[in-house]
This record gives sequence, C-alpha cells and structure tokens, in this order.
Amino acid sequence: MDRLLFAEHMPKEPRQKLLFAGLHLFTEKGFKETSVLDVVECAHVSKTTFYQFFENREDLLAGLFQHLVDEVLAEVEAAVKLEKRMAYKALAGIQRYLDLCLQRKSAARLLLVSSVGVSQKVEEVRQNAHLRFAELIQRTVESELGSVRAVGSEDIRTLALAMVGAINEVIIHKIIAPDEILNTEPLARLLNRIVVGSFNMLFMEKPSEAGKP
Repeated sequence: MDRLLFAEHMPKEPRQKLLFAGLHLFTEKGFKETSVLDVVECAHVSKTTFYQFFENREDLLAGLFQHLVDEVLAEVEAAVKLEKRMAYKALAGIQRYLDLCLQRKSAARLLLVSSVGVSQKVEEVRQNAHLRFAELIQRTVESELGSVRAVGSEDIRTLALAMVGAINEVIIHKIIAPDEILNTEPLARLLNRIVVGSFNMLFMEKPSEAGKP
C-alpha cells in the first residue's frame, strides 16, 4: 500500500496522484473550497483521468478516507504486533494512533471533523472505519483478558465501538484542537486504563448477571 500520510513527493500512478492532491488541498484549502479543477491541476492530470477513477469530489474524499484509514489501521496493528508483552499491546496501539493524529493533525482533522456530513458514501466509509477499529480493540483486549463465556460477542463489540468513539472525541479535543505540542504518552496510558478497565468490568459483571432469574 502506498503511503500518503507522510508522503513528500507526488506519486507516479494517476489514482495515487489524485489522492495525494486531494489530501493536500482538502487539508490546506478545505473540501468545500476545492474544485475538481483544483485537484487535477495539483495532480498534473486531465479531467478525463479524474473521472476515470472518481465520480466527483465526494467520491475522491471517500477514496482518500478509505486509503488513510487503511494506512492508519496498518500502523496501529503493526504497533500492537511489535509489542511482545501481552498486557501492553492495547497501549501500544492507542499510543501509535495518538502519535499519528498528532503528527498529521490536518489529516486527522479531515478524517474526524471536517468530512462529517459531506456525503452518504463518506459516512459509510467512516462507519466501516469505526467498526474496523472496534474489531481491533476487541481482538486485542480479548487476547489480554482471555475469553469469558458469560460475555456475548455483541456486548464486547458494543463496548469496543463505544471506546472508539471516546478515543476519537479525546483526539478531537486534546490533540486536533490545541496548538501546543502534546506529550501523548500520559494520554495513551489513561485511555488504555479506561479501555481495559471497562472490559474488565464487563467481564466481572456478566457472570453474576447470568445467574439472575
């Protein structure tokens, strides 16, 4: 997968050029202020080439969103796998996610704030991204805490989705909005305690509830 988050030079493939141009323009100029003509001029391709890959600006944003989500998820999963200590895997993933958002604030702002409500297609990509992040949290926490039969997979998924929403809200208010440079480590440790603690509470409560009439 070609990297866009930290790419410094224009890619060679036409579709990647358009994604690169879209990321640059949408983050610097704004989505509403960017036209298809702006994108093709920045990418040094024709309008015909643009419409070979995308239907309109919204479609380009959805494609860009998907690419960035894939890239961020790959980075987070890699961080989880690199951490050998089971109890610190969730922390490693959260830390990497926060660091990516801090290092690329403009891209994080596009993903979490300015793209909200642009189109149904973008919202579908966003919802799928939340599900994928939730699945990663679920897998990681289960690997730490073990499986508990009394806890249904739907309950675990619901809690994981809630954790994704909470983490993203913290990123919006603590990382994207402030101008000062933030040390993400204490924040990552706090979020990790909340995630693991919430799952621990769920696992402890369910067995007692299962015995109720």
